[in-house]
Amino acid sequence: MIELRDVTKVHAGGVTALDGVSLSIGAGEIHGIVGRSGAGKSTLIRCLTGLDPATSGR
Repeated sequence: MIELRDVTKVHAGGVTALDGVSLSIGAGEIHGIVGRSGAGKSTLIRCLTGLDPATSGR
């Protein structure tokens, strides 16, 4: 299971990429992440994998 709770990521310069994101993915589930350019998709994945730590949340 993958779970994010109230994750916020603020980049240097004060730009908020993620603001209070919560997500729960159960074992065996398949999900896609879609959104327009600059929506925070890559930042979400980077926080999920630990490549870029979240500013707050877990």
